[in-house]
Amino acid sequence: MELKFDLADERQIAALEATIDEKQKQIATFERIFTGLKMEEAAIDHRETFERLESSKRELTAHTLKRNEMLARSRYYLKAMNCPHHHKLFAAVPRSYRDLPLRLAEYGTDYRYEKSGELFGLMRVRSLQMNDAHIYCTPEQFEAEFNAVNEMYLKYFKLFGIEKYLMRFSTHDPTKLGQKFVDEPDLWKQTEIMTRNVLKNSGINYVEVPNEAAFYGPKIDVQAWSVIGREFSIATNQVDFSQPRNFDLRYKDRDNIDKIPICIHRAPLGTHERFIGFLIEHYAGNFPLWLAPEQVRILPIGDDTKVLDYSMSILNELRAQQVRAEIDKSSDNINGKIQRAEQMKVHTMFVIGKRDMGANAVSVRVHGKGNLGAKPRGDAIADILLSIKERRV
Repeated sequence: MELKFDLADERQIAALEATIDEKQKQIATFERIFTGLKMEEAAIDHRETFERLESSKRELTAHTLKRNEMLARSRYYLKAMNCPHHHKLFAAVPRSYRDLPLRLAEYGTDYRYEKSGELFGLMRVRSLQMNDAHIYCTPEQFEAEFNAVNEMYLKYFKLFGIEKYLMRFSTHDPTKLGQKFVDEPDLWKQTEIMTRNVLKNSGINYVEVPNEAAFYGPKIDVQAWSVIGREFSIATNQVDFSQPRNFDLRYKDRDNIDKIPICIHRAPLGTHERFIGFLIEHYAGNFPLWLAPEQVRILPIGDDTKVLDYSMSILNELRAQQVRAEIDKSSDNINGKIQRAEQMKVHTMFVIGKRDMGANAVSVRVHGKGNLGAKPRGDAIADILLSIKERRV
């Protein structure tokens, strides 16, 4: 769909919004006059003012409807989260208990107008890629689904070599129901017990934190520490009993009775930007081979044509296997090439001279470990491919 900007419509919308603001102020002024009076008394003793109030309300309604109608046909809105769209997908067709659990995942682009003082590199941005999913399930399925999400998190931590982490189980404050938290005391109690049981049964290390739940249900935030000791919130797993009710999400149970599903919001890596920022700091730029932006750099010694051709054949072989490889053909001496690659924290370097070419070999060098010696060409490439495949940290 093409996005069109109509200047006349924008001006009319701006004028309507100014009028709506003015009418709202008028109504507030009139209502202050009637504070403490019954409507019958207001109508009798302040007839003219009362009629102006009613007229202002009617005009406000008309202007608001007109404004909303124009907005609906002429404006696009930035998406702040994926939840409502997934709920609409759930509600798009009739659902049965046989459809559950239903898992909808999306690496969706969202937008949040963070204040300029709150923006912080990749850690807090205004346009973000949310690694997000919503799982719709029955109460009987909840424990298995919620535990599966936590197990997924543990798998990711092992994969990325994150050893220091803690799960924060956030609960509600009963005194703030209807204010900070949805006013459903029974459902709060039920879902918090269910979540607590999952954590206890799985043996996961966690702490319980009161008054920090999401407004719609209890949640688990995963706190991780980078190698330099900084703490990050990198993932969340949330229980939602409120939004399915608000969106009137329903499924038929075994007795053909309408039931409201429980929704699990999960974001195992949070936003793409924030997690990349965490990894850069966690590894201090020294990424493991499988994750490194540049996995292998080939460093030919000298400018001999045959050595360069041999080096290019290795580069092409690596790239054919989807290895992120580059070659340094500059006229610098080999020490300069090595120093530059070390400064850029390139994981693996293949140093190639005439002797290596004659032996169909490469001299392997790894960042931070130095020279590992010569290896047959096939063995060196096989080691690279196996390390990437196994995602060695």
